[in-house]
Amino acid sequence: MKTLTLFFLLIFATALTMNAQITKGNWMVGGAGNFYSAQLKNDNMTSNGIGLELRPNLGYFITDKFAMGMSPLFAYYKPENGISVISYGIGPYIRYYFLKPENRINVLSHVGYSYFGDNRANDKSTALDFRAGPVVFFNSSVALEMTLNYNLNKLDSSTNYNIFSLGLGFQIHLEK
Repeated sequence: MKTLTLFFLLIFATALTMNAQITKGNWMVGGAGNFYSAQLKNDNMTSNGIGLELRPNLGYFITDKFAMGMSPLFAYYKPENGISVISYGIGPYIRYYFLKPENRINVLSHVGYSYFGDNRANDKSTALDFRAGPVVFFNSSVALEMTLNYNLNKLDSSTNYNIFSLGLGFQIHLEK
């Protein structure tokens, strides 16, 4: 029984002394995935569909709790009555963590911009990506993110679509 008590005291003490690596000079590598339902609208029609989006990322903390980076985009969209679309692109992002770096649970906000194309046309598209939600640090370097996401998308062909989704992300924070 003493061994079990000692074990839990050590785990508790370790948890209290961990610092998340969201401080100036550290790197962050990881990614997020989103599954969504979307509605595309243009002058002639409205179409509903479902999609999957994967966004790996690489970022650098320029100050404590504030990171900037680049994120590639890989997306698949299947309209109800149409041909599926595979998109790919890249863009910058900024991210801010609201709570102290010592906290095991934090809250993030994220704004990203993407420039992308797809497999069926020469259209070039842009997207503005907003995310916010809690981050749970398993230790000082590994974190799981659960976010609410909102994307504003504009296709060259004057088609607009907005996506509201839930995201799940995984980040590794590398100490300088």
